[in-house]
Amino acid sequence: MSLRKIGVIGLALVIMTGVLSGCSGGTQTQDTKAGTEAAKTEAAKAAGTDKAETDKTEAAKTEAADAVGETKAEEIITEAAAQTGKDKENKDITLGISIFTRTHVFYNRVEEAMEKKCEELGVKAIFMDADTDSEKQLSQVQDFITQKVDAIIICPVSTAGSNSCLELANKAGIPLLTAFTKSDGDSICHFGTDENVGGELAGKYIEKALPEGGKAAIITYDDVENCVLRAEGCKKYLEANCENIEVVDEQNYQGDAEKASAITQDFLLKYPDLDLIFAVGDPAAMSAYTIINGAGKEIKVIGYDGNPEAVNEIAKGGIWIADVAQDPEGIGQAMIDSAVKVIHGEEIPKEKYIEPYIIDSENVSEFQK
Repeated sequence: MSLRKIGVIGLALVIMTGVLSGCSGGTQTQDTKAGTEAAKTEAAKAAGTDKAETDKTEAAKTEAADAVGETKAEEIITEAAAQTGKDKENKDITLGISIFTRTHVFYNRVEEAMEKKCEELGVKAIFMDADTDSEKQLSQVQDFITQKVDAIIICPVSTAGSNSCLELANKAGIPLLTAFTKSDGDSICHFGTDENVGGELAGKYIEKALPEGGKAAIITYDDVENCVLRAEGCKKYLEANCENIEVVDEQNYQGDAEKASAITQDFLLKYPDLDLIFAVGDPAAMSAYTIINGAGKEIKVIGYDGNPEAVNEIAKGGIWIADVAQDPEGIGQAMIDSAVKVIHGEEIPKEKYIEPYIIDSENVSEFQK
């Protein structure tokens, strides 16, 4: 307690004594009144001093918070995770997981692999379907934060849109990891497929499928960076190595299988001598395959994902000749394992990319179930 505060308290006691004396006699002296006014003045000054000290304290807190905000998100989250989670048992850990979409077989495989790994490690998980909607995914991350999950994993709907998710998680001090589509923000960890290699593999297989040259078209998905990289990798390889193969058209199916069907019909009308269609995802490849078969054409199809429907059609030896395959099970399980390690304060790789591979008639039997 400051000397000023002690003085004020003492003065107040003296005044109270005088007041009580005056009350007993039925009158209050001028000296008592003056003393009372002086006490009020001193009290007000002391209160003003206390307020100034409080304001300084609050300003210091604000300044400290700003300084923390300028620290790298990764450092804040890693430190928080190490302090609060390293002693947690797995049974007390809860993960919040937002899947790109449940309408895509590929992401169903990812979710199943994650569920299996969670069960194996004994951790709880809350799964949500972003349904290819960035705003919906952001809302899901907000829900995870409200539920105080220990870590968040998202399969981003879009590169740019996912940055808001990261900012929210960073502010809450919850580590956020991304899978497949890379965010333009700074996530703790990102696992995915090396899409540049995947696109190049598609280009090489087109070269193999059209040894005499020919015309190819690409069904793209320009809203998702992964798919953009696949198309670009394919075109770069063909431009650099295959002068006799022309990419006559490419159109964005926007993740809509019906639109992929319409695009394929448009290709058939515009290019009656088309030789091959490369689709950057198996849903689009299936749409193309169905339309081509229905039209009785012999246009070859190459897909991307390695989903069971692709494997089944390749095994039949028809126009679906190959697929660039990913490892959704491996990546899904690795994400869960990495999230738990972060919570326990362990080090994990900042990024990890798994190379895709080709499934065709030569090795398709290895992938049939």
